[in-house]
Amino acid sequence: MLLRRGALRAATLCLATGLAAVAGTAAAPGAAHADPIYCGPSKFIDKIEVADWGNGRFQIVVTPNGEARNYAAWALDQRAAVVDEWHAIQACVRGLYGGLADSIWQQLDCHQRMSWAWDPRRRDWLTGPTYDLESWRPPLSGANLVSELRTDCLNKLGVDENSRVVDPHRPDDGETDLQNAWADIA
Repeated sequence: MLLRRGALRAATLCLATGLAAVAGTAAAPGAAHADPIYCGPSKFIDKIEVADWGNGRFQIVVTPNGEARNYAAWALDQRAAVVDEWHAIQACVRGLYGGLADSIWQQLDCHQRMSWAWDPRRRDWLTGPTYDLESWRPPLSGANLVSELRTDCLNKLGVDENSRVVDPHRPDDGETDLQNAWADIA
């Protein structure tokens, strides 16, 4: 019976956390960092990794799934997938605010909305097998899909990195108790 109550509390906590996220309930600033980090599969994403390029620069490497590319090709509201992916990225990568958040959002928007296009010369997706979202790209003012495409999803903006990718990893590697369920089992 005690084990069941612990599992019930864990399930209730998971449900409450999910409902708060859906409802858009804002948590206290300190509580946001206490949330578990999760970088695994979601509706449109297979995984999210972060590559540290040094000097505070990083690259978010999003591996979309087939549903993401299918959605980009056929959905009437392509932006819904971008929003879903953005929430997954925010659950994985902390500290995306202001101009940095604007830039990452614009890069994601461009990559997702063009993810359906195939490049026959490269024999690969036009946006590549992953969406590589770089922290050093400045945001566009008045961004729209046309301006995003003119800049190759912002890749023509900012400095070009010459350093090699160091330590691509999932920030949630090693996390096995993402909802602190084991702590509630007595």
